[in-house]
Amino acid sequence: MELFNNTGKTAIVTGGGSGIGKTVAEGLSESGATVAIVGRTLEKTEAAAREIHDKTGNTVKGYQGDVTDSGGIQKFLSNIYDDFGQIDILVNNAGTLVPGTVEDLDEQGWDQVMETNAKSIFFTTQAVLPYMKEQNYGRIINTASVAGEVSLSFSSVYGTSKAAVIHQTKQLSLELAPYNITVNAVSPWFFETEFNESDLADEDFRKAVENRSPMKRLGQLEELKSPYLFFASAASGYVSAQNIFVDGGMTVYGL
Repeated sequence: MELFNNTGKTAIVTGGGSGIGKTVAEGLSESGATVAIVGRTLEKTEAAAREIHDKTGNTVKGYQGDVTDSGGIQKFLSNIYDDFGQIDILVNNAGTLVPGTVEDLDEQGWDQVMETNAKSIFFTTQAVLPYMKEQNYGRIINTASVAGEVSLSFSSVYGTSKAAVIHQTKQLSLELAPYNITVNAVSPWFFETEFNESDLADEDFRKAVENRSPMKRLGQLEELKSPYLFFASAASGYVSAQNIFVDGGMTVYGL
């Protein structure tokens, strides 16, 4: 289990104020890491940080940051480095969804999703690179989605953005390998969070989601901690460019 111990490491989780990001931040804190939670709303990230600290006893701090703004990325990374003196793990988790098909999705919706889900990963990784190169060590984990592999009927752009995340994971792993930096992705199916609670409140929609998985249920947030922790720790030292589907088998469901 020492391979999964992140004591002495500093981790950043973007979009960590709630949902998947908050769960991942909690898992990293449980593994011993110092955790920086980044989100658009400082009050939300600080509240999440306090809650996780109270559970784990380890250092967790909230920061305000907008991953769609390159200047904002530089600012929160600089603040985190000033506070902790190192950045070892980056979880690119911030994301959004705008519903709409090719018939009705507008340019603003397209840009919003692509900038938040795909463009932000490239430029946050670019900004964190000097810190990781300096120490010749880094773990980068991107939150992708099953939608990067299969099509969803309710959003043309979301799946496109997540397919870009999966490819960026491969491309960046190639470019950063010489610096002992691994880059991997986790692709969840539906987990009950604030992000999708209104959709899942519709019983027909919820049942349709559950029936698409051979396990006939939604994922439990606790079940997401282990994949991220594996990629964040020494246990995955020779693993890069990989994407784990955490989907109850949904992506192999043929009929």
